[in-house]
Amino acid sequence: MERRTFISIAGGIGVGVLLPYAFYRYLAEGTNVLPIGVRDYLDDGPQAALRAITPAGDLYVMSSHGEPAVDAEKWSLLVDGLVENPLRLSYEEVRGLSRYETTLTLECISNPIGGRYIGTCQWSGTLLRPLLERARPKPKAVYAVLYAAEGYTTGHTLERILRSENFLAYELNGEALTRQHGFPLRVFLPGKYGMKMPKWLTRIEFVDKEYLGYWEQKGWSNQADRQLCAVVDDPRDVARISGTSFVITGYAVAGAAGVALVEISTDDGRTWHSASIFSNPIPSQMWAFWKYVWTDLPKGKHNIRVRAIAGDGRVQTAERSGEWPDGARGYHTISVVVV
Repeated sequence: MERRTFISIAGGIGVGVLLPYAFYRYLAEGTNVLPIGVRDYLDDGPQAALRAITPAGDLYVMSSHGEPAVDAEKWSLLVDGLVENPLRLSYEEVRGLSRYETTLTLECISNPIGGRYIGTCQWSGTLLRPLLERARPKPKAVYAVLYAAEGYTTGHTLERILRSENFLAYELNGEALTRQHGFPLRVFLPGKYGMKMPKWLTRIEFVDKEYLGYWEQKGWSNQADRQLCAVVDDPRDVARISGTSFVITGYAVAGAAGVALVEISTDDGRTWHSASIFSNPIPSQMWAFWKYVWTDLPKGKHNIRVRAIAGDGRVQTAERSGEWPDGARGYHTISVVVV
């Protein structure tokens, strides 16, 4: 099943435009070759992943209902439904709440294995839980529905929306959110794919039953927890390398459990070796950077595979599947030729 019949897409190329799904897939295939550049951060040690910040203009953009131009002076955030104390906050009131800053890796559920619809940015805003606690959800509240200015909706269980790590963001890499990236406010629940974290947030409504949002009604996952995945960033597929040793680099991502280990095979999965995770500063919400020193390189063609192990012990599945309905799965595999 196709995720989007029409999709608004941009990635450092200007304003998003509505494109037929088939053309979107054509673009996706053509752009899934952009490396993260993990090798460039080898000398940065444990802080490497924190320094590999995606510029706002290069961060992927996906939207299902267009990109609204929101007037911050007329905008407000409403928290209502099954609450004791409904709240309505202006943009300035939201910005006046206790400030929270963090780094988070954002990924689209439509990202193929090793795709480019992923990026890590610095986000500033305020923690969500203190605000929701002010509203005091009633005992009958079991779900929170999130509404966006352009008409998009999604939802979360009461337990998930009240987790302490969730936050609202109004700044991206030290600047106010751009229109494309959700100005004036967006929400983040670390460990989820982007479809569960709306841009242009306008309302949080507490209800007494499960809610299926826009994409969920079309068959997409209502949990949308990020899949466990390791990726080879360098060398690239079909690369030719030489020498007696080569440092393979890459990254790995997971859901809330984070990445604990990365393993690599240079013989098409027959044997596996531990890679070294050299930067993993916030496992529950950021990519981890890893490296592996491949020595005594035999001449010829080799298939390289990688897999990740999560903090809760789960091992990345080898079985490949597409992005629908809950994110792409399978080992990232490349072929190289040693000359």
